[in-house]
Amino acid sequence: MSVLSVSDVSLAFGGLQALADVSLDVHENEIVGLIGPNGAGKTTLFNCITGFETPDAGTITIHGRRVTGLRPDERTRLGLGRTFQHVGLVRSFTVLENLLVAQHRGIRYHVGSGLFGAPSAFAEEEVIEEQALHVLDHLGLAHLADTPLSGLSYGTLKQVEVAAALATDPTILMLDEPLAGLGPRETAEFGDRLLAMRHELDLTIVVIEHHVPFVLRVCDYVHVLNFGRILATGEPDEIRGNPIVAEAYLGDSAAALA
Repeated sequence: MSVLSVSDVSLAFGGLQALADVSLDVHENEIVGLIGPNGAGKTTLFNCITGFETPDAGTITIHGRRVTGLRPDERTRLGLGRTFQHVGLVRSFTVLENLLVAQHRGIRYHVGSGLFGAPSAFAEEEVIEEQALHVLDHLGLAHLADTPLSGLSYGTLKQVEVAAALATDPTILMLDEPLAGLGPRETAEFGDRLLAMRHELDLTIVVIEHHVPFVLRVCDYVHVLNFGRILATGEPDEIRGNPIVAEAYLGDSAAALA
């Protein structure tokens, strides 16, 4: 059963057709890759799925519920977590503080309880902090919990943003270029963590990434976008051996996808 379904989604900005009849399905516990050249419409599709853009046509469902028209925060409550192409964090906060802020929608105590320091509020804050530290540990970032973001590299900031998205306890995690700023060793480690986390945390993951070998290594299924349309879909080996994909994406031979 599809946990995320996109059906015939189209969106135009003035005379530019950003998306044209895009359809895809993502099943439970899959890691699905979305690749394509710059300007292909990948982030625009993420924006439509997460509610930051409203498509001109088509439908989007999350866990079987049609969400077209719902706000981003309402989609988050349905289990959708997302990172952005450009880091969306509070730079003046520490790593841990950013994860605590990300969990605000899950806080159950009344505002007054927090203001006056009620025991129930303290108890819940402790639970939230424990969850945040657990997420940081999964991503190998626990040692940075009390570090201000201002002192971190861009690649580390992108990983902290993944942690903040995970802290919202999503069932579907959508990652927009999570490898930006990472070296080869960190890229391999992050891929290993994704493969482990989808089972340990019961996650379905959709990832936009320009690092094609990474996508072909970790993803169960890959969708290729070009000029706002789905050019090809298939398992990694099918995409790796597709000369049309190689030409559109790299302007080179299919061997470049290896």
